[in-house]
Amino acid sequence: MRKLITIFSFAGFVLSTSLALGQQKPDTLHLTVKQAVDLAIQQNLMHKVTELELQKKQEKVKEYMAALYPNIKASASYTRNLKLPVIFMPEGSPFGSTLTIGSDNSYSASISASMPLFVYNVFESIRLGQKDVEISQEKLRESKINLAANIKTTYYNVLLLRRTRDVINQSYQNAVANFNNIQKLNANGMVSDYDFIRIKVQVDNIYPNLVQTENAYTNLLNIFKVLLNIDINTPVELDEKELTNYNFSEMALADSSWLSSNSTLRQLTLTRQMLSIQEKMVKGANYPSLVAIGNYQYQTQANDYKFSNYNWVPTSMVGLQLNVPIFSGFSVRKQLSQVRISQHQVDMQAQFTQNNLTVQVQNAVNAVNAAVKKVNSAKGNVDLAEKGYTIAQTRYNTGQATLLELNDAENAMLQAKLNLIQAQLEYLTAKTDYEKILGEPFEK
Repeated sequence: MRKLITIFSFAGFVLSTSLALGQQKPDTLHLTVKQAVDLAIQQNLMHKVTELELQKKQEKVKEYMAALYPNIKASASYTRNLKLPVIFMPEGSPFGSTLTIGSDNSYSASISASMPLFVYNVFESIRLGQKDVEISQEKLRESKINLAANIKTTYYNVLLLRRTRDVINQSYQNAVANFNNIQKLNANGMVSDYDFIRIKVQVDNIYPNLVQTENAYTNLLNIFKVLLNIDINTPVELDEKELTNYNFSEMALADSSWLSSNSTLRQLTLTRQMLSIQEKMVKGANYPSLVAIGNYQYQTQANDYKFSNYNWVPTSMVGLQLNVPIFSGFSVRKQLSQVRISQHQVDMQAQFTQNNLTVQVQNAVNAVNAAVKKVNSAKGNVDLAEKGYTIAQTRYNTGQATLLELNDAENAMLQAKLNLIQAQLEYLTAKTDYEKILGEPFEK
C-alpha cells in the first residue's frame, strides 16, 4: 500500500507554489479528460514558451531575407587639419620638394548603397531558416503531444489516488466500527482485553496511511492545477465517469506507419535535411559573389567658417563588385568534413531512436495486455474479499471466529481493492505511453 501511495505522491513534491487567497471563493471547475487537455494547450506556460520560440524562428527567416534588399547608408565627416597634408614633388619642380595641399577644414557627406545580385549563401541561409522553422513547428507539435499525455496521466492519477483515499478511509471506518463493537463486548466481558487492545492498535495504524494518502491527493491535484495554469485555490472536480466507463481492453501492436508520425523521428529527419543545406552553404563559400554598388557624395574644404561661401562639390559613382574566392587555407574543406560527420551522427541517432521506439511500443503493448489481465483478476478478487469480510464479521459477532480472522479478512479486502487500483494505474500509464509514441491521438 505504501508503494502505491509513493507512486501517486511522487509528482506532488516536484513543484511547489504559493498564491494569495482571493476574497471570493471561485466557482468549481468541472473537467473531463478532453476539456483538461484542451485547457492545458491553451494556458500551459511552457507550451506558450514553445509557441514563442516558433515565432522567433519565423522572424529569423525574415532577417535572412533582408539580405536580398538594398543596403543604404548615410555618413558625414568633418576634419580639422592641424597641419596641412603635403605631396612630394620630383626633383627640379618649381614648387620645391613638397607641395602643401588642402585646407584647414574639410567636410563631406555621402550616401552609399549596395545590393547583392548573386550571393549563393544568402538564398541557402533563407532555406536553412525555413527548415529551422519546420523543426520548431515539429517541436511545438511534440510539446502538444507531451503536454496532452502528461495531463491525461495526471488526470487519471488524481482519480485513482482519490479512490485509494476512499478505500483506505473505508478500511479506517470499518476498523473504527469494529473497535466500537469490540469495546462494548469487552465492557460486557464477552471478548478479551487482548482483542480490545489489538483492534485499537489496528485503528491507530490505519490512520497515518489515511492522512498520508489525503496529503498526496491534495499535492497531486495542486500539480494538476499548475499544469493547467489555473489558480491553485480554484476548486476542481474531475469526472469519475472517465474511470468508471473506461474500457480496459487488450490491444494489438500497431503497424509501422506510426514511424512517420513520431515527433522525435520527424525532428531527426528535418535535422538531416538541415545539415544537407549546411553542406551546400559550405560549398557555396567557394562560389563567386556579385554585388551592385553606388555612392553619392558632397564635399568641400575651407580655411574659415563662412559656410555660405563654401563651394560644395558633388561626386557620384555606380559599379559592380565581384568577389572570387581563391584560397582560404583549406578551411572550407575542413568545414565540409565536419558537416558530413554530423550527418553520419544524425543518421545513427535516427536508426537507434527508431529501434528504441520500436521496443518501447512493443513493451507498452505488452504492459497494457498484462495490466488488463491484472484488472480482470483484481475485480474478481475484490468481490470475493468483500464477501469474505462480511462472513468473517458475522462469524466474529456470533463468537465463531477470532479477531485475527476478522483482521485478516479486512486486510485481504483492502489489499484486493488496492491491487485493482494498481492494475488500473499500470494500464493507463502504459496506454498513455503507447499513444504518446504514436502521437496521432493527441492531434485530434
